[in-house]
Amino acid sequence: MRFRDSMTDRVKKIGILWGGGLGDLLMIRPLLTAAHADGKLATYLFTTASHAAGLFQEFCAPTPVVQLPRKARDLPTVIKKWRHFFDLLYLGPYPTLKTRMLARLLQPEKIWSRQHLQAHPFMLEQVFCDCKALGLDQQGPEGADFRSLLPWPVDGGLQPFLDQRPFVVVHAGAKQGWETKSWPAERWAGLVARLLQETACGVCFAGVAAEGPAIERILDGLPAWAQGRIRRCLSWPVRDAARLIKASTGVICHNSGILHLACFLGKQTVCITGASAPYWQPPYPWVKNISSGGCGLACNRYTCPVPFYRAKCVNNLAVEDVWAALRQHGVVHG
Repeated sequence: MRFRDSMTDRVKKIGILWGGGLGDLLMIRPLLTAAHADGKLATYLFTTASHAAGLFQEFCAPTPVVQLPRKARDLPTVIKKWRHFFDLLYLGPYPTLKTRMLARLLQPEKIWSRQHLQAHPFMLEQVFCDCKALGLDQQGPEGADFRSLLPWPVDGGLQPFLDQRPFVVVHAGAKQGWETKSWPAERWAGLVARLLQETACGVCFAGVAAEGPAIERILDGLPAWAQGRIRRCLSWPVRDAARLIKASTGVICHNSGILHLACFLGKQTVCITGASAPYWQPPYPWVKNISSGGCGLACNRYTCPVPFYRAKCVNNLAVEDVWAALRQHGVVHG
């Protein structure tokens, strides 16, 4: 029996235990938009993230966001407030052990966490399946267009070059300490040099301001003539970043929020996957996920768990392989 079939006439309360990064919030959009459209559901999103108040306002409203304390000693007060409050607590298809434990402590009427084996493991596809199983009216968009799930229309591209030259969006950043998803800076430098030497494209670096020093290390040593074809588009509002991506010829990035934003826009994208688990790898034809092929664990760990491997999933990926992927996938031409 579907959850909707068991509802009473009163408003149902659904708690969502979820992450707070851009990628996380994009993945949960089908559930939030369907619940908002339903009109009879009260939803609450719980997260430990405290750095993204603006993102929460954009991507979650009118769902309120409750920020959970990171320290275990501060949790009892939260648990006491929300215990027995929810008719359903949604954990998504791949919750951590800590998330499962917290869900049990909150003691909702029902805990929801399923993996739909008939669908691709990618998080977004699994959330669509959850919406259907919960009886919510949310169908997956057809083709390469998930823009209806964004909180605002992407009304035209944003061209950062006065001469209107084509450009590639590059996101070379990753979460601090995520060694298994970070392609070495010298490889990024080699790729950017090749982009500038072998095409007429410009290069726009997307990301956050904290990634600025790493970008400067990548660009160190480029000839003076190349500097005019570089743009640093850091800490832009997500809507502006979306317009930048829309206007580009394509995106090259790590598995990150920029990847999933480009995926939603249907933009040709090459993702340096590294150790990302399959449920973080978009399976769509406009996204090409690549790694060195040296390790198939897809461990999704910050540091390599295999002695002497030294994260070869990402560190052994050659510039030539990424360049070939960009050409074959249509991100760059010429």
